[in-house]
Amino acid sequence: MNQQTRKGQAATEMLVTIGIILIFVVPILLLLLVGAQARFESLSHVQASSVVRIIADSINEVNIEGPQASKVIMVNIPTNAQYINITENEVVIRLETSSGPTDVATSFFGELNQSSVGLVTNENGVAPSGLYPMKFHAMDNGEVVIEHGG
Repeated sequence: MNQQTRKGQAATEMLVTIGIILIFVVPILLLLLVGAQARFESLSHVQASSVVRIIADSINEVNIEGPQASKVIMVNIPTNAQYINITENEVVIRLETSSGPTDVATSFFGELNQSSVGLVTNENGVAPSGLYPMKFHAMDNGEVVIEHGG
């Protein structure tokens, strides 16, 4: 009988030890995951700000250089981008964040051709993510045309 009591006690001690370890480990892991999500959103916001600024600066640069000027860029679009919209005087990226949709925008002064106004999409009709090529060139009338996807 004494042998079985010792086995039962050892099993109980093992379960208690594992339980105590889990009590300490699970909250730490949850804190790490929440912190990683916040850093990801912060990084994607900085990345989106960089993308809209690069696109707007490229439009302005090609517009200033005049007819026949061109420029090719590669932008790194965040994975949580819902859409990229280029209007007549503004570039907007909408990001999906834990606090809801967030718009990152910047304006430009260059004259944009009407064919270049609208949403930037990939072949599937959704916002691209990752490295994405864009080509800007000025027409004879000075308007800037944007070609997406290389």
